Amino acid sequence: MLLIALLEFGCNGADELTASLSAPGLEQLFVEAIGTEWECNMQQSWLRKKFAPHLAPAAGYHLQNSHQDGALGVSFPSEPGPAIPMTELLTCWIPLNPCGIDSPGLEFIRRRQPALLYFTELDDALRRRFSPQDFWAPQLELGDGLVFLNDVLHRTFVQTDMRHNRLSIEYRIFPC
Repeated sequence: MLLIALLEFGCNGADELTASLSAPGLEQLFVEAIGTEWECNMQQSWLRKKFAPHLAPAAGYHLQNSHQDGALGVSFPSEPGPAIPMTELLTCWIPLNPCGIDSPGLEFIRRRQPALLYFTELDDALRRRFSPQDFWAPQLELGDGLVFLNDVLHRTFVQTDMRHNRLSIEYRIFPC
């Protein structure tokens, strides 16, 4: 669900929805990462629920496969070709419950990518392309958060023995 849609459910305004972004030091971290002043785009920020395997709805549910957030708004050609420019942004991801052990989390490939990978490259072949040490699935608690750049490959991390669902907020931060 888009965060902005929560206004219809009784939130008092965008300031309430972005209060987490006022945490000490976070503004400076964003400026250093982006290289300029920034703004949060509420039309691209999400409240997400990811299901433990045994709790997933049968119809139409799928996990988020590997991707780069820099692909946001990008039109890919029908065939792979020259490098495609990434959308300039960073993501601030905050779990609303513990995740990575008993509920789905995120898995990252700890190598920045110089360009967007074409969608046909974002399958299980990534396990052959990168070493096992490049994959990282952090265990997070309520109050933790992750900030990552547009080129970072990541996906929903889930294990068959996970017993609980996860809620998280994704803020999309853009240069002004």
